[in-house]
Amino acid sequence: MIGPGVVGHWVAPGERDVPDPSEYLKVAANSVQPKNGLLSFRFMEPMEETVYLDQVKLLAIDHPAGFEVYPNERFAAAPPFPEFGVIASRAAHTPRGAWDDGGRDVLAAISAADRKYVTGFEELPFAGFAKLHWLELDLGEWDANKPLRLIADGYTDYFTATSMYAADQAGIKVIAPYVEALEANGKWVRVVDDMGFPAGLRRTMVADLSGKLPAGTRRIRIVNNLKIYWDAIRIDQTPEQKDVRVVEVPLADANLAYLGFPHETRLTPASDTTYSYGKRSMSGPYAHAAGNYTRYGDVHSLLGRADDKFAIFSSGEGVKLDFDPRRLPALPAGWVRDYFFFADGFEKDMDFYAAHAFTVEPLPRHSMTPYPYPSGKEYPEDGEHLRYQLEFNTRQRSSQLPAKLRYDYTPKQ
Repeated sequence: MIGPGVVGHWVAPGERDVPDPSEYLKVAANSVQPKNGLLSFRFMEPMEETVYLDQVKLLAIDHPAGFEVYPNERFAAAPPFPEFGVIASRAAHTPRGAWDDGGRDVLAAISAADRKYVTGFEELPFAGFAKLHWLELDLGEWDANKPLRLIADGYTDYFTATSMYAADQAGIKVIAPYVEALEANGKWVRVVDDMGFPAGLRRTMVADLSGKLPAGTRRIRIVNNLKIYWDAIRIDQTPEQKDVRVVEVPLADANLAYLGFPHETRLTPASDTTYSYGKRSMSGPYAHAAGNYTRYGDVHSLLGRADDKFAIFSSGEGVKLDFDPRRLPALPAGWVRDYFFFADGFEKDMDFYAAHAFTVEPLPRHSMTPYPYPSGKEYPEDGEHLRYQLEFNTRQRSSQLPAKLRYDYTPKQ
């Protein structure tokens, strides 16, 4: 999560990214069950990054059983970023046809969420980049008086600050997904500049095309030069539903701890990754940025709201979270309860071309100004934020490498 919240990421000469720190992720009804009356989650860092977690929430999304619900989420290349919304979908369907830019029929690949991805694009020698390519869709007949959305499953094999720098030296810029429509005269015209893309590992995103296509349009294409692997794409025209109830589940406990590295499984393509928390290594092949991290233990008071008072942690660490659902209202007959997990925060890659990549400080803050911040817009130095740092960020760590840099999944005796 919070991949769009990366700070200090090199974009172009003299230019850094503007982060989007908040993200909602659907947790389906059958994916979580109470343990000792609580719903438990683990928010972990299995890679070589520094995490600044500011707020977490769990929302119960109650709705009639005939609908699927999704958060209004996608990785937008630039502001404005997606606003929170619950997309209730019923009878979404696959396109009439789908072809890649080589003319190959890929309808079967996007007809089911089965990890059989569209993979025909040509990769470039820069992480995350491919040659310009597109996915063409036949929408079939659609009603211009109703919303028009694409609900898409997939994942993104991310670029890095270093690969963006290298690609820039070769004259290649990031071309985030945009949408073109085929007019009656046979001409393709751009109708959406920033469609967004899946924010990291496999998940669902929503692209709203309402009011953006010329009347009668059937063919559209999604164009980009990134390594985005589309799995399932559905067309949705469900009107806004009033019969959706959103209730926050109270956060009962939050504790920062060393949790280890969950076992990583590489699928096909190899960048499609899953993790198993039940099988963890207490060591891993990653360094840590030097600086002041949040001390282990209770961090409940830090995660209740977005106030730039973070739980700061790194590789192999994470937060144990318990939410108390016991006071949630009863479900009406014929309804189901899904959940949206919400996280607000930032992350910083240990990448040579990222700003301040190898130190925890300077701390980020909620701002539309790219990190690192100019004079006068740095992390606040008022009494409240100074007390937070002195009380919580007392775990000093140098840049010295860990003693063991290998995974070890040997079961403990």
